[in-house]
Amino acid sequence: MRSSIRWIRSRLELAGEGYPPLFTAVTLLGSFTIIIGATAQRVPIDPPWWALMGAGVALISLLLDLWLQSKLPCNILAAVSTGLMLMDPVSLDIAPLFLALTTAIAAAMESLRASVAVLALSITVIVIAGVTDHLQSPAAYLLAIVCGWLVGYMMLYQKLLSENEVRAQRVRADRAAGDERRRIAREVHDVIAHSLSITMLNVTGARRALQDGDRADALEALEDAERLGRQAMTEIRFIVKVLGTGGAEAAPTPGACDVEHLIDEYRKAGLTVSVDRSGDLTTVPGPIGSALYRITQESLANVVKHASTPSASITLRADDQVSLCVRNPYAPGARPGTDGSGIEGMKQRARLLGGEVDVRPDADEWVVRAVFPTPASPESAAVERTAV
Repeated sequence: MRSSIRWIRSRLELAGEGYPPLFTAVTLLGSFTIIIGATAQRVPIDPPWWALMGAGVALISLLLDLWLQSKLPCNILAAVSTGLMLMDPVSLDIAPLFLALTTAIAAAMESLRASVAVLALSITVIVIAGVTDHLQSPAAYLLAIVCGWLVGYMMLYQKLLSENEVRAQRVRADRAAGDERRRIAREVHDVIAHSLSITMLNVTGARRALQDGDRADALEALEDAERLGRQAMTEIRFIVKVLGTGGAEAAPTPGACDVEHLIDEYRKAGLTVSVDRSGDLTTVPGPIGSALYRITQESLANVVKHASTPSASITLRADDQVSLCVRNPYAPGARPGTDGSGIEGMKQRARLLGGEVDVRPDADEWVVRAVFPTPASPESAAVERTAV
């Protein structure tokens, strides 16, 4: 029983071509009811059995409707069926309503050109029946056929609009998923790059301290490396937890005021960093402050990985404009190491906040320069509203 129901449902879905199964079921039931009613109007049926032949052709068209993708053969059979019925005229004939219904179905499921052809065929049948006195009040039936075509075409138009909306929603969902993947990739990259860079510095310092026989400094450097490794693992576990549970809980986000602490960590690990800071960092909006922190983090990590001399100078402004400039020694001709995703991640962060990042060599230095809208600017206000 269940298999039969599933089979019937699958046939209705295939016949509906995107419409709900209920649409196909209602149209088939309506067509069958009209055929039975038109045949009953002609009882008693006498030779040459026009009504029976018309009913048989109509039933064949309904069966074909369940199997054929194109509805045109069914519409042609419906026109033939209606013509046969009209060969035995009756008053208040309902047989042309079968033609109006099939015309509406063609308009709802076929192309515009094909549905117009079906409309013309249906009108031709009614006109011929009216001219030959086989149909009373043909104008009323013509109006019913035209209205049926209009209703069907409106349904087709609504279906196309719905399909376009579904496609647009799918594109928006894919774009949002892609943006979220890129955001997560940036966060994971920043966490891993930062922790590994400082860990490398600490391990290098510990090795040198052991070579010099300074066991206390070596232990301190290893303890710092262990602490940063645990901190990185905690942050990565948090990201994985959020991804796995879909929770809306937000992770603590570093801001502009945390840049000094970040620099101190690199200094403690052995990187020489000079800082020129001006302005009040507490006035920097949260999203921009987080971007400043991450860009500084990525820049210093690149210094550790690629610079010939482990040193950098940082200029941070938060007065007339919010800007960051990180410089480190760069030997002309040396490979800058821009084939990773870190630089592109910095640029994406800046673009999302209305700013820009420029990364390029300048004489004997490698320069990372980031500029964002000022805290008082309309762009910055929009950033704050978006973050909230």
